[in-house]
Parts: sequence; structure tokens; C-alpha cells
Amino acid sequence: METIAQLYDEFLARPERVSDPEVLQFFDPGVEIRQASSVLGTEGTFHGYDGLAHSARELFEAFRDLHWVPIRLMVSGDHVVATVEAHGYGRHSGVEVNETVAHVWTLREGRIVAWHVYLDGSQALEAVGLRG
Repeated sequence: METIAQLYDEFLARPERVSDPEVLQFFDPGVEIRQASSVLGTEGTFHGYDGLAHSARELFEAFRDLHWVPIRLMVSGDHVVATVEAHGYGRHSGVEVNETVAHVWTLREGRIVAWHVYLDGSQALEAVGLRG
């Protein structure tokens, strides 16, 4: 859980650092990212550092100052479930976006091998065998 807490503290919760290349230190080169469809406008599965960059590019083309602030972190084996507030502004509209989502992080040997996004926190918990 320390790896995930550090990732949020140093990068994901800080809009000025969320796209910093140093963020890659947390991820395995073969990482799988699964986005959910939502107001954030991306959906699909992405792989590796290129996939991580592609997924981020989609988000940052639509939003500025986008960042994620953790509300709660729960551990289940090799998984960390994070309930987070996504904050940002529509790049063209300027409309403020505040949405609660859940991230399921899977770690192996201290590095993130999967990052799955859920719109429903209970589905994220169920995915790792926990109850909300």
C-alpha cells in the first residue's frame, strides 16, 4: 500500500506532476491499464508504457489540471483498492469535473502490473474479493 500512497502523494494528486516522466518508476514495463467509460471520456485497455502514455494523452486532451485525490485505500493480497476523487476542468469548456471513481492496483515485486478503473466502488471491491 505504501507504493500506491506514495504514487498519489507525489504524482497523481498533484496536477503539476501527474504527467511527469518520473511516474514510470512505479510501473512494470508490461503494465495493463483498463479505463472505464465516463465523463472522463476514455474507455479501453492499454498495455505497457506506450499504453499508459496513450491513456493519459486521451485524458489530458480533454481535461486540464486533472488529478486524483485518494479518499480511502484498502489492501487485499497483491491488490490495493483506492476510492478517489477525480478533479479537473474541461479543456475547451472550462467546466469543473469532480467525480468519485475507484482504482484497483495490482502489484508484483513492488511495481504496478495493472491499474483498473471502476465507476462503481463496490465493483472494484468485488473484483479483489472485498465487500464495500
